[in-house]
Amino acid sequence: MIKSPLDSFGEWTDMSVFLEAKPRAELASLFVDVPPGFREKSVEQQENRRLKYSDINVVNVTDNYIRIGAPPTPEALLKREKEAAQSSSSNNGVNAKKQQRERSLSASGSVPSSPTKKCNKKGKKGEKSDFKASRFGATLRDMSIKASTLCSPTFGDSAGRIFMCKVSVEPLNSSPLVQKTAHRLASDVNKQEKLEEFAARAVPRITCAKCKLGILSEEYIMTIGCLPDDEFLSTTQSADFFCRDSCGAGCDPDKHNHQKREELKANPKWLPNEKKVMVSYANSVIHKLSVQEGNVIVDEKTKNIKCAGCKCQLGRIQKNHPDLYTFNHVATIMTSGPKKIPFVDRLNMPQLSIFMSQLILNGCEVQASMKLVIRTLDKVPYMLVWLLDSYVVIANGNLEGLRSEDDEGTVLTPFPAIKLLYKVFNNSTAISDPRANGEDTSVGLIDLPLPCCEMLIELLLRSSLRSPPACRAVGQFFVGYLQIDDHIKNFSL
Repeated sequence: MIKSPLDSFGEWTDMSVFLEAKPRAELASLFVDVPPGFREKSVEQQENRRLKYSDINVVNVTDNYIRIGAPPTPEALLKREKEAAQSSSSNNGVNAKKQQRERSLSASGSVPSSPTKKCNKKGKKGEKSDFKASRFGATLRDMSIKASTLCSPTFGDSAGRIFMCKVSVEPLNSSPLVQKTAHRLASDVNKQEKLEEFAARAVPRITCAKCKLGILSEEYIMTIGCLPDDEFLSTTQSADFFCRDSCGAGCDPDKHNHQKREELKANPKWLPNEKKVMVSYANSVIHKLSVQEGNVIVDEKTKNIKCAGCKCQLGRIQKNHPDLYTFNHVATIMTSGPKKIPFVDRLNMPQLSIFMSQLILNGCEVQASMKLVIRTLDKVPYMLVWLLDSYVVIANGNLEGLRSEDDEGTVLTPFPAIKLLYKVFNNSTAISDPRANGEDTSVGLIDLPLPCCEMLIELLLRSSLRSPPACRAVGQFFVGYLQIDDHIKNFSL
């Protein structure tokens, strides 16, 4: 079985922890998986068959720590200290004897180095296997938990396994999280510095992500230019800017008041040519003379572009510029520089999640809707996504065994993400669902290559598996999230 690079994202399992904070909510939601051995044994049976524990004080929350398991008693701490002192003294005695033996052997000229190394390794393995943790924990970074605000502690499932509560969390810089619109989030995610850094390396290369077939002709040494946004060559949020610099007065020449006919041409600054490739956050735009014709298949009717090797969807022809081909960064692999550094690393799950979140945020902004139907380039409805909140802050992981109360355990690093409801269509729902067949006009439409649609669904499904089971679905929708940044410092005042 081939291991997917997204397997590192993990799933909800024994002693998992999940923290979700919203900028507009005073309290965050904390979920901790508590195995049966850590729960209170006395149980009261209620009429509704739900288990109610008389004492659920098995989860300890402090300013930066989350712990499960009863804290050690003073007698246990004294016993641990004595055992640690005895082990250290015995180790010192053993080390002294070993050093004395090695000196005598070195004097005689025979030093068995390899057997002693093997013995040391076996001893270390034995020491690790002897340790059995009775207390597990994690440490929260970049944010602090206000333990005094903890309220509503309960078990969120009938089996009494998922502990949940409400608690206040704040960034360590004491500045609260601020709300952001979809437009501001999209502009924050689409960092122009990243595009400029990628373009500065030049020497672009573009291949099919599936079969690695070359798409861009390497006959010329090309440069890379940056587009202001993904939809710049089709439309922009500022119509005046678009008409002045991109469309070449093609929309209505009489209202542009140009003095010369030459001024009606599009600004070459924003258009690729045989020696220049334009790149935006989601796509690369290439002139058709720079493409290896035998390696792509162009459908003149649908304007879609497929790989000639694996017949996979790669992109489409620009609507207003028929000489320009647009390729998606997930369906293709675009690299720059002599070291061939990719713009989107398909093996880097956080980077891939950030890329997909930018597609959703930009689509919501362009379509002026929080509900989007993701379609393939053949206009086949694939899934529905519904943006719930502007963003949330999430920290998740699995608790680790603690050797002492000073151990940090697992380090939880919070990250901002967008929270989504999503629904995957099948053959029947794609026809009957009004949001998929076009009857619901409040839903926006985004057309993406099939590999990009499949990657988006895989990311959302894996995020749902990482969430607590009680929070994975709402009605007919699944709940998922996509990371939008590596840290939260850009999301506080």
